[in-house]
Order: sequence, then C-alpha cells, then structure tokens
Amino acid sequence: MPKTLREQLDQVEREIRMYIDFDEEEKDRFNRESCLWTAEDRIEWQEIQRDNAQRLRELREERDSLRSRLGL
Repeated sequence: MPKTLREQLDQVEREIRMYIDFDEEEKDRFNRESCLWTAEDRIEWQEIQRDNAQRLRELREERDSLRSRLGL
C-alpha cells in the first residue's frame, strides 16, 4: 500500500537523522582510533564516509522534493 507524501517525508527525515548520527559517531571514532589504523583501514573509512555523504545528499534532495510537493 503506497504511503502518503507525509509518511514518505517522515521516513526520509528519519533516515537523514540516522545518517547524521552515524556520521557523528564515525568521526568521533576516527578521532579516537585513527592513529592505530592501517592504511587499508583509513581507505575503507574514507570510502564509507564518501558513500554515506552521497546517500545523505540523495535523501536531502528527496526530502526537498517531498516538501515541495506538500507545499512546505
């Protein structure tokens, strides 16, 4: 059953919050642990950060589109 626009917007906003929270936790972890990481660990961390940033951009675009369609 299709969700209403408002339900879709609420879901996207929850996902955005989840990605932001994860990003903050990962940056804290980087600050605590990165001196112990191998080069491969750092590369993997950077790739995860890049992928998360891309997904966050996509979610924000989706949120903006939904807000526009709802007249917000």
